[in-house]
Amino acid sequence: MIKYLIFLLSIALISCRKEAIPVKTVVPEKKIVILDKLVQFRWNQILAKNIQENITQTDELLLVYSVVAIENQQVVQIQQSSHYLGKVKQGANFILKDIPSLSIKLKPGQSLGVQTTLWEVDDYQQVQQLLRQVNQWGGVLQVPVSLLELSSVSNPFGWFMWGLRASGLGMELWSKWDGNDRLGISEMQITWDKVSSLNKKGTWKSGPKMLNDYHYDFSYEISVRD
Repeated sequence: MIKYLIFLLSIALISCRKEAIPVKTVVPEKKIVILDKLVQFRWNQILAKNIQENITQTDELLLVYSVVAIENQQVVQIQQSSHYLGKVKQGANFILKDIPSLSIKLKPGQSLGVQTTLWEVDDYQQVQQLLRQVNQWGGVLQVPVSLLELSSVSNPFGWFMWGLRASGLGMELWSKWDGNDRLGISEMQITWDKVSSLNKKGTWKSGPKMLNDYHYDFSYEISVRD
């Protein structure tokens, strides 16, 4: 009798058992976050292979350099500086790793612009105070790239000059810069997907028909990190 009751109880328990329903685990999709890029510009070297001034035997040189962020064909941010090299004799080799570097943060999709210029100045004291102000200025702009006139005779400063105009220093600079010669300019624009660390080498030299010919080699580096 007891065995019979155990048998009936077993059947009842089996008939009451519910089929287990598997539980699906939903894994949330990971959002891809594109980080800003922190870009640093740093000079490496300037080598005077041939100076311009044959009479004084020295060139009085000034470096002016800037980095910009470009978005939708507009310069939206600029950082700039200058460095006085002094009276340079032929064969002089300047290691410039310790002079002020420039840093700029690029947002996703923005391009990087870099411009460097070498000037032979008649009187550095005349522009020293103004350039001190320039070195302390940098910030946000809204300037169409199409208006920059890069490398043109009418606006040899390019991005740098637009930064001065935005800071209210442009006209004052022009009035004090009369008679100074631009020996060389180097500029480039790099799209977001190609912005990466690099070492840049180049040459600034006179044309073949210039009476006072010159030749300067330069190098700088760009480092990028997220």
